[in-house]
Amino acid sequence: MLREVTVAVLVAGAAVVTGGARGAEGVAQATAGVGGMAWDLVRASGAGNAIVSPVSVWEALAMTHAGARGETAAQMAHVLGMPDDRAAIAAASAALRKLFAEAKGGKLALDVANRIWVQKDTKLEAAFTALLEARFGAGAGIVDFVGATEPARGEINAWVSDHTANEIDELLKVGTITPLTRLVLTNAVSMKAPWATKFEKAGTRPEPFNLMADTQAAVPFMHQSGKFVAGKVGAGPKAATVCEIPYEGGRLAMLVIVPDAVDGLAAVLAGFHGESLAGWKAGGLKPRQVNLALPKWTARKPLRLNEALGAMGMKQAFQQGVADFSGMDGTRDLFVSAVVHEGFVEVTEEGTEAAAATGVVITKRAMIREPEETLDVRVDRPFAWAVIERGTSTILFAGVVADPR
Repeated sequence: MLREVTVAVLVAGAAVVTGGARGAEGVAQATAGVGGMAWDLVRASGAGNAIVSPVSVWEALAMTHAGARGETAAQMAHVLGMPDDRAAIAAASAALRKLFAEAKGGKLALDVANRIWVQKDTKLEAAFTALLEARFGAGAGIVDFVGATEPARGEINAWVSDHTANEIDELLKVGTITPLTRLVLTNAVSMKAPWATKFEKAGTRPEPFNLMADTQAAVPFMHQSGKFVAGKVGAGPKAATVCEIPYEGGRLAMLVIVPDAVDGLAAVLAGFHGESLAGWKAGGLKPRQVNLALPKWTARKPLRLNEALGAMGMKQAFQQGVADFSGMDGTRDLFVSAVVHEGFVEVTEEGTEAAAATGVVITKRAMIREPEETLDVRVDRPFAWAVIERGTSTILFAGVVADPR
């Protein structure tokens, strides 16, 4: 049974200004793609608390798509929920970041940053780097994966830390990059948002939280009564109560989704898709009086997303000799060796602090060596043995074994 607490930070009621109907359509597609990716990633996060930023993963994969071609690009576009059109995906990315830039202000801080990291002396296609800089705001950092692997990893991690308020300080773990790494595409997202109406600390008190149908634990619950957009959604085992808790300014809100059944989270999650929120808002969600009891919590989770993204349909990108990233350097030598992600969230009476980062590691395929013939050595009869000094073959001990009993 899954026991996960999830957070979705959502744009609430924001006007989309993207340059016409086509731009609005692109943002709508991207929003649905991000939404679908969110719940796929949460479902793939394993046991315990889950914290992912689907926007971060979407941005990093969208940048990677810009250098993909053929079936590799088509599979990535499918996972992004977008047409296989580099210009359309780049435009949607720019529009989303513009939307987030407009949402911040006052005490609400929100930062979305992209950057690519390139092996020195590697020549990338001019169209690829120009698109990333112009539409994704992703400048290039030159590093030496070949001769200074660890310093390169440290430089990338330091950039991520700087853009996540020092909450994600080691996105790339030891071994994630190697001397064969040629490119790393990174995205970082950080948010510090006060509630529109803060919870009174005096009202926070320990109360039972149902871990399972027959197991409880006392955790600090915050309390607030007032008007919230809320309601009942779903039916049967997928029935749940949904509530939007707005942040200052009204452009962002936290959505909490509470299954009716204590052990119903897995069933409720199974029904989520990219259009779930739109369907709920068209249905039973409306402003109403709510008595809200929300636990305080902190969560952090590093993830390697290769398997999850493969299950979502992005298979070819990870396959040496099959992946087509010729849009990056003009060759078929590159593949995605790792997609790594880490998220952090802290929810208190004042508001929410959250940060996440995603890295897509692009590696040069190794030369394929002919497999050596395998020799079976089965010591199943009387045998001789010796202990030798390997440099000179001097025998220190020797003997035979006629019966090993």
